Amino acid sequence: MMGDGPTALLDRVDGRLASLKTELKITDAQSEAWSSLAQTIRINSEAHNAMHREMMKEMHDGDFFDKPLPDRLVIRETHLEARLQQVKNVKEEVEKLYAVLDDGQKKSADEIMLPMMGMDCGMGRGMMSN
Repeated sequence: MMGDGPTALLDRVDGRLASLKTELKITDAQSEAWSSLAQTIRINSEAHNAMHREMMKEMHDGDFFDKPLPDRLVIRETHLEARLQQVKNVKEEVEKLYAVLDDGQKKSADEIMLPMMGMDCGMGRGMMSN
């Protein structure tokens, strides 16, 4: 993808995080929990995209399809396990942030956070109301 180098990716993630922080109206007292979540999201985004680039390279080079099916499934399993760990890491940090949000912020977080973190999977509130 054009413009999706590591710097562009991090800029886009940082932009989304800044927008989310503004929408949630994060206070100074909540900034430590917010910063920890934001850092986890940055790390996960970088790792996820590196893994995706590696997989796309293997597929493009034909290496992936030259492997026997069991080996391809091991690769897929490894990627899914890594993604699951990323979700668990974000969940842990979200729980810490959620504990310090007021009711209005929680309501906003419930509506906007999952899609903003790139974890929507088509299940955002907008999808459910169609």
